[in-house]
Amino acid sequence: MLVRRLASMKIAVTLLVALLVVMGAGTIVESARGSETASRLVYYAWWFQALEAALAINVLASIVDHWPWGARRTGFLFTHSAIVIILAGAAVTQFLKVEGHMPIWEGETSTQFTREGTRAGTIVPLPFALNLTAFEIDTYPGTTRPAMFRSRVVVLDATNGKNFPAVIQMNQELSYGGWKFFQSSYHQTEARDQTILAVAKDPGQPIVFFGYALLLIGMVTVLGTRISQFRILGKFAVLAIGLALCGSRALAATVPDPATIEALKRLPVQHDGRVMPLDTMAREAVWNVTGQTRWQGLDPTGLVVGWTVAPDEWEHQPLVKIGSVALAKEIGLAPGANHATFDELARNQKLLGLVQQAHAAEQAGRKLSGSLAAASKLEERLNWMWGLLTKTSLTVVPHPTDPTGTWTVPPVVSIDALRQLAATPSAAIERELVYNAARPTRISWIVLLAGTVLAVLAMRTEKRWLDVASLVALVAGFAVMSWGIGTRWSLAGRIPASNMYESLLFLAWGVLFFALIVFAVLRNRLVVLNAAAMSTLTMALTDLLPIDGFIHPVAPVLANTAWLAIHVPIIMVSYSVLALGVLFAHMQIGIGLFAPKRQDLVARMSDLLYWYIHIGSILLIAGIITGSIWASSSWGRYWGWDPKEVWSLVAFLAYLAVLHARHQRYIGPFAVASISIAAFWMILMTYLGVNFVLTAGLHSYGFGGSSVVNGMVAVAVVEIVFVAAGWVAYRRNERTIGGPGAPGRPSVA
Repeated sequence: MLVRRLASMKIAVTLLVALLVVMGAGTIVESARGSETASRLVYYAWWFQALEAALAINVLASIVDHWPWGARRTGFLFTHSAIVIILAGAAVTQFLKVEGHMPIWEGETSTQFTREGTRAGTIVPLPFALNLTAFEIDTYPGTTRPAMFRSRVVVLDATNGKNFPAVIQMNQELSYGGWKFFQSSYHQTEARDQTILAVAKDPGQPIVFFGYALLLIGMVTVLGTRISQFRILGKFAVLAIGLALCGSRALAATVPDPATIEALKRLPVQHDGRVMPLDTMAREAVWNVTGQTRWQGLDPTGLVVGWTVAPDEWEHQPLVKIGSVALAKEIGLAPGANHATFDELARNQKLLGLVQQAHAAEQAGRKLSGSLAAASKLEERLNWMWGLLTKTSLTVVPHPTDPTGTWTVPPVVSIDALRQLAATPSAAIERELVYNAARPTRISWIVLLAGTVLAVLAMRTEKRWLDVASLVALVAGFAVMSWGIGTRWSLAGRIPASNMYESLLFLAWGVLFFALIVFAVLRNRLVVLNAAAMSTLTMALTDLLPIDGFIHPVAPVLANTAWLAIHVPIIMVSYSVLALGVLFAHMQIGIGLFAPKRQDLVARMSDLLYWYIHIGSILLIAGIITGSIWASSSWGRYWGWDPKEVWSLVAFLAYLAVLHARHQRYIGPFAVASISIAAFWMILMTYLGVNFVLTAGLHSYGFGGSSVVNGMVAVAVVEIVFVAAGWVAYRRNERTIGGPGAPGRPSVA
């Protein structure tokens, strides 16, 4: 009897909700007070560990209570055993893991490291020594930005008589004698360099990783069991598992003629760590300086060449974006000014003072906000234009001997001289020009918009040729998106998954990818309609919003690893599936509001929502697990309570609570839809909120601050009003037409 009480599903759901609320609060504490405070007050506090222990007891009791298990409960046994194993492994890690940092100067040998964590500062001896023979830093061509840093060491083990060389770099560890060494940081002086290695021995990691594998196997098994129970096509399970895989005329005279511009677009220039056509650099320069893709209709390449060959004319033109009304007022510009001249801003003493304050704040480790943040962004725009006005950014002359060496500015910068350098463009330059001109993001959302319209018409008229036409548009949009992602991958030399723009590409692509597979199995018009609408919206936002869509170098931790190409697509496809699910949730509530008699549609939406949540949750945990393994290979920690890690887990726990509560019929269709909407907001918090609201953690590559917070708040208010109105309609419908469900469906909300 005690076991059955401890195994209560209500206790399980309560614990899941409590954990997700507490962990979400922990990220807020970290944003406000720092990671050490969050660890002390939340993640490693005794009461939080008690919550974890209570969950383990509940899960163990559930396993015992369901004896004998039988073949039908194989998935249940695997998933619940995995949770206990993961929690046990995490406990072993917390109490038995030894980690720290080992600084070594070039030419020196170390046999010890300084411990971190509960015994911080303790010197820990090693049974062998490491000698640092060399420390190396690779930079992106033409920049000082690190592309990779590595330590060349020799392991000296006198006890076992072993001496051998090894290389330690980002995403490439050294494992020896039960210890693992990771490239953490470095310190440089004029005489020599010092490497800083992270050292770890974690007996809990293999336990946790075994639990990961068991959890994935179990969740897929449970999905297969549910599918067989609901008699959905058997091949759907296989497919679902497979998914885890310029102004004045005088100025115009300084701009080259169209034929010259077309030739200069092909001019190779070394910029931002790679060689690109001048067309790409010019587009980025104009977008950064003016905030527009074209200034007064002028081609970006012609405009940038004009800046370079006639700087005295252009520095007096009001083309530098201010970016903040408050900043414009504070530095004494005319009321309502959106742009100002380079000369005016460069001489503005008030702006100079704000920039100096921003530098001081950054050096002190403080976050910039308000006028200081706006002044810092404006300084970046001025630096962009300064580099072109002074010609220092126009590095178009290759290094004479080193293919990866720094390019230089030509001795004479004139239109004729630049045109001669652009005489023989390479295939890579031509490919990038085609990519720039095609704008696959724009083509894809326009094609998908047509597909959405056709899908709506097909739903209303039930004409087969409209179904076929909408599907063709969907496939065409998918093909354009795939070509765009593939070309960008080729140009960058890496998977395009390192910033907001690229992640949105994968989000839209994942929606279509999943929808095409599901449609091939279920032949459901709603799948086509929802996928077309969601992908259209995502790609339109990607194309139309002021998001930096240019290719940039990635941080060393994102380089030289296959995990980027594994983790990011899985996590983005999970977001795509869950996004489609939340669209069904909105449609379900909307039908209750505007077509209350169509309870058959409500039931269909509810069923589709369930399957999307189930499959999306599997993909989400797969993404979390692959990210955890990647973190282990990069930093020696499979879990570090980083805010993005935490919010990913919070979202997973929320969906897990929904699935369990629905299975036990604690909640009905309306509650499932409403809570799934709230759960998707946790996905949005993972994807956007960590970077734009909390602005904390390690996962900030390529993102940054933005006023997107105001937009999120506004949408959240609309969501609350929508769900509240849906609840009122649901209660009214329940009284008048008997509720949302058919016989056998739960009547609770």
